[in-house]
Amino acid sequence: MRFMVNQTTIIIRHRNDKEKSIKDAIFAFSGGRKSLLIKGEGEEISTAVEVAEILKNRMYPRLEIANVSLGSRPYFVSRQRGYQNKNTKTNKKKIDRVSNIEITLQTISIT
Repeated sequence: MRFMVNQTTIIIRHRNDKEKSIKDAIFAFSGGRKSLLIKGEGEEISTAVEVAEILKNRMYPRLEIANVSLGSRPYFVSRQRGYQNKNTKTNKKKIDRVSNIEITLQTISIT
C-alpha cells in the first residue's frame, strides 16, 4: 500500500453533507492537494459514491479513482436500562455490522 503524502479525508455522515463535501473537495484540489479520500458508511455509501462521481465526471476530468476499499465494522447500539426485549436469547449472539466504503481520488499527472 502506498502512503499518500498530500491527502485530505472527507467523511460523509449525512445525505445533506453532499454539497459541503463537494465544496471541501474543490477547495482541497484548488489548494494543491493531489489526492482525496472519501469515506461513507451505512446508508451514506451511495452519497460517497455520488460525490466521487460528480467530482470525477463533472468537476475535474483529470481525476481518476485510485482505490476503492469496502469493509464493515461492528455496530453497537446503546441499550436503555430497564428495557428487556422478548428475544434476548437470540439478540445476545447476534452481531450487527455496518458496511463502509473508502474511495481515493487522485489527479492524473501529465508527463
